[in-house]
Amino acid sequence: MRMYGPYAETTPGSQTGWIDDRRRPIPDHLRMMLGHLDGEENLTYVIWRAPNPERHFVRHSDIGDTFIQAAGSASAMTVEVKQLGEDGKAHLYTVGKPQPTGDTTVLVPINRERAVRIFENELFTADEAAEIFTAFHGADRVPDSCTLRELDLSTDLSEKR
Repeated sequence: MRMYGPYAETTPGSQTGWIDDRRRPIPDHLRMMLGHLDGEENLTYVIWRAPNPERHFVRHSDIGDTFIQAAGSASAMTVEVKQLGEDGKAHLYTVGKPQPTGDTTVLVPINRERAVRIFENELFTADEAAEIFTAFHGADRVPDSCTLRELDLSTDLSEKR
């Protein structure tokens, strides 16, 4: 049986499908997709290891225990990852750069009505985020050099734009 995956994506244009290197190398593809984020209409990009790489079609509902997603624009985006923590369970984190957090926050749009507030060290360009996405692709983890701030899913994490 043919293998299509194992990684799938939902593009900034909301199309879901398999990621492959038939057209371009995976790092170039990931950078291109992140570059399409415009902060207005194309706001999110997500990749994950899909559970059924033999199936011709993949659906967004096939997201498993781990994924990485970005929201915002190519010049200012947030990156979140759901990966296994030290306890062996999946946790959702905001990814940050290895520098002091500071007190300054930035509001990043996640859809047409809502935005999330992040610290300045959690703000990425498409080029920076592409490196993190490339590391996640194949490892289901972000690089150890990244900081992780666990998100409390029991609270509303977004606010009106």
